[in-house]
Amino acid sequence: MSEERWDAIFVGAGITSLACAAMLVQRHPGLRLLLIDKHIVAGGYATTFARARVDATFDCSLHKLSGMNEGGNLIRILRDLGLGESLGLVYPDDYFCAYHAGEAMALPNDADEAEALLLSRFPHQAEGIATFFEQVRTHGRNGYYQFQMLDGSFEPDMAQLRYAHRNFKHKTVREALRELFDDPYLIEILAAPGIYVGGYPEDLGYLYYLHVVYATLNRGNAYVTGASQRLSNLLAQRVVDAGGRLMLGTRVEAVLTGEDGRTRGVRTNRGTFHADQVYINASPHYAVRNLFAEDVDLGQTVEKLAALKPARSTTTVYLVTDRAPGELGLPHTESMLFADMPGDSSDLRIAAERAGFPDAESEQAFWRCSPMEVTNYHALDPDGGHVVCLNVLDSIAHWPQRRTPAYRAKKVRACDALVERLLSHVPDLRGHVVHTEVATPHTYVRFTNNTDGSGYGAMVGTDLRGHVFHHGFPVAGVHFLSAWVAGPSYEAAFGYAEMKARQWKRA
Repeated sequence: MSEERWDAIFVGAGITSLACAAMLVQRHPGLRLLLIDKHIVAGGYATTFARARVDATFDCSLHKLSGMNEGGNLIRILRDLGLGESLGLVYPDDYFCAYHAGEAMALPNDADEAEALLLSRFPHQAEGIATFFEQVRTHGRNGYYQFQMLDGSFEPDMAQLRYAHRNFKHKTVREALRELFDDPYLIEILAAPGIYVGGYPEDLGYLYYLHVVYATLNRGNAYVTGASQRLSNLLAQRVVDAGGRLMLGTRVEAVLTGEDGRTRGVRTNRGTFHADQVYINASPHYAVRNLFAEDVDLGQTVEKLAALKPARSTTTVYLVTDRAPGELGLPHTESMLFADMPGDSSDLRIAAERAGFPDAESEQAFWRCSPMEVTNYHALDPDGGHVVCLNVLDSIAHWPQRRTPAYRAKKVRACDALVERLLSHVPDLRGHVVHTEVATPHTYVRFTNNTDGSGYGAMVGTDLRGHVFHHGFPVAGVHFLSAWVAGPSYEAAFGYAEMKARQWKRA
């Protein structure tokens, strides 16, 4: 079938599409928007799935929202959308609880208090700790307000920007923290927030990482009651209520291009839909390879994309306990579990990659020795069941293809390794786990088409050349959204969506 014209079509109903579309219909009443997604629910990674047998709802993403205190970008945007009071926000007391060698240390959810605690625990690293937190307050703050710099509402100190560019731009988190500290456990603790944006310390650019710490620790963080699906559903409903349409279970086969070089809409497995503006909320590697006709010259875009490295994927274990996890020794909403020899984790990952990701070495490096993030979802939303989520950053390179004996065996090993790590730190949970299931990098490819199963879009390292792949895109009217251009995190998604909504012009 062929539908009537739309003002804009969104390919992929991920969180950036939903946010941008909701802002557009609020700013331009009467705008007709069509959102299309191959999945059966809206939200991309910001979705949930349920298991009635164990009365549990699992969140597909770690739905910790940064920028949620006064002065934060995300809370401002949510309030502008009229959603501030409807999300049931939960503000945790702790940033996270660090587990290591029999010690549990809860970091306060406040930058000054966290700094004081780390000074008391690591007095021999006092000078480096003071320097680090000053760098977060100064250079992390400047990075945090990047969108406001673009619109002129935030004016940074130019001397600070020049200093950061000269001293931090080409350093990884691993390099910068090793210059400040010689305690490997403290380095692992401070590097752990990189998990929120899909990178280990050897992956992430230090300047970008400073803004991640500032966003969460200095500008506040919170969780949504009802998990990330509630946020996605509220945004989708805003678009539908304004006259838009959400088509789920629909596969986009091509972005159509006219002889004048402008987009004409999209072709799907359910018909052709017309618009002069198409927003692609999908991996750009996938889009360029699959969604454009062969006669569209994408050579320069492909060349730029070669430098756009995917962020890490994840291996995730969802588990359910027979009692509230808080009653079984896991009281904190979020925990970070560190290996006994934290200084080895980065070296082991690098060695595994150089060796071509052999099974044993990769599983040791990523599953057993790298930091593991644990979210106690029951503490955030008891109605979702006795749910705990275990998450490690991983690489798809050592995973066999889906639906093979090797793949199924590897899933069992992953589950055993991650669950045993949790039980070793929280032994009272032993004997109370009644359900587990595993999501792998291939799981994320299956549901989102994200390159290499990246759960966070593009890696923000020290080489940013690939991040401008969409500049000068040869098809007029085509725009790119998602974490591949906005950067990882919900806050980046909403900030970029706001910028694109402000730029709206009818073709």
